[in-house]
Amino acid sequence: MKYYDAHIHFFHQCSLNELKQNFSFLEKIGFAGINILVISEFPTEINTYLKMIPGAFHPYATQEALENQKDPFGVIQLSHHLKIVPFLDARFIENNIEEKIKMYRQRGFKGLKLLYVPEEDTTLRIGGMEKTFRRTCRQSEKITSLIIEHASSQGMPILMHADLRKYGNFVAEMIGNFPKTNFNIPHFGFSRRVISSLLDQHPNCYTDMSSLESFMEKDPVPYKSFIKRHQDRILFGSDALVSQPEKIQSTLKFIDASSIMKCNT
Repeated sequence: MKYYDAHIHFFHQCSLNELKQNFSFLEKIGFAGINILVISEFPTEINTYLKMIPGAFHPYATQEALENQKDPFGVIQLSHHLKIVPFLDARFIENNIEEKIKMYRQRGFKGLKLLYVPEEDTTLRIGGMEKTFRRTCRQSEKITSLIIEHASSQGMPILMHADLRKYGNFVAEMIGNFPKTNFNIPHFGFSRRVISSLLDQHPNCYTDMSSLESFMEKDPVPYKSFIKRHQDRILFGSDALVSQPEKIQSTLKFIDASSIMKCNT
């Protein structure tokens, strides 16, 4: 069986040779392709950047790592057989949106990633848009909807991190407004109930199981029921860094070993 990881972050401090080895390793363990999430545009002040990054990733988000990842196209050529699809992470794009999306699409970005956190998230330790950019939730909605509109016009699928318990109505509106654009709402949208409704209503809505292994282990029955119901719309995602092939492998081993993902019996 071949696998595809829809959720890998690209910031790294690896040499080109190490990255090539990582790609070869992923091929060896059964991966046919990966989506890499690339932050090509980011603030010069690292502390501003960190406000829009989950706290768990702060140790890895150095200035060197950011510079290494902003132009992925030379690195993509290192892979022989592994399909690498670059997604533009647009969390810091606020102005000249139409022009920038067109420019990045022409450069070769195939999809778009959004971190939609209008307010502080104390659980994930994300400062949020209000604190980082000094803008209201309504302003964040407007900017995000413009980014989605122009990404959609460029034929770019969208991976949109959002807590559906708080922002489900806005996410549902975006998915409904752009029915020809595929949306991946990762981490089951932090609510199986809400994401289940979106999956039922919108054929262009998907989700991934990234960073949910510990929750699945603690409470397997409802997760298995959810996955069985929506198995054709749930993507594999590790939420790992490209420099962490061992984390990608451990996520894969969890799926292979766990009956929670064996839904065809």
